[in-house]
Amino acid sequence: MDAGQLSSWYDAHCDRLVLYARNWLPKESAQDVVQGAFVRLMTQKAAPEDVPAWLFRTVRNAAITRLRRRASRSRRHAGLSAGQLPWFEGRPEDLIDARTAQEVLLTLPAEQREVVLLRIWGQLSLKQIGEIVGRPLTTVHSRYKAALAAIRERMEQSCRTPTD
Repeated sequence: MDAGQLSSWYDAHCDRLVLYARNWLPKESAQDVVQGAFVRLMTQKAAPEDVPAWLFRTVRNAAITRLRRRASRSRRHAGLSAGQLPWFEGRPEDLIDARTAQEVLLTLPAEQREVVLLRIWGQLSLKQIGEIVGRPLTTVHSRYKAALAAIRERMEQSCRTPTD
């Protein structure tokens, strides 16, 4: 595997993969899973046909495996989303508050949240997402559409000012 190409894939996808893994894991564990995915990619004899989709699928599988292992060792981490550290780092020039974005994402059902993370932050096509999550394109599309509607509604609610 060409080191330059591997470096290019890392630069292009690392942050998105970490965010996606944060759907299941704390930041440090998410970073470990992403590093592991790139190590696996590096050991491949030939590059996968669709590298971004392969990386997201590998990260998803590793994150879920790690989550299951941790859950079997200890049930005290049952509520991962409760008390979780922020996913996003806010910047003054952002059009949306990072904390609000995370809160809205956490209100979505897990299946919808995963599709949104893959589509928006992962910049993957709905077809690629379907392959990653093992669902038909129509299911992925309906989850994405429902998630966007829910996000829009919740964001509009958070922007409304109470009227007396």
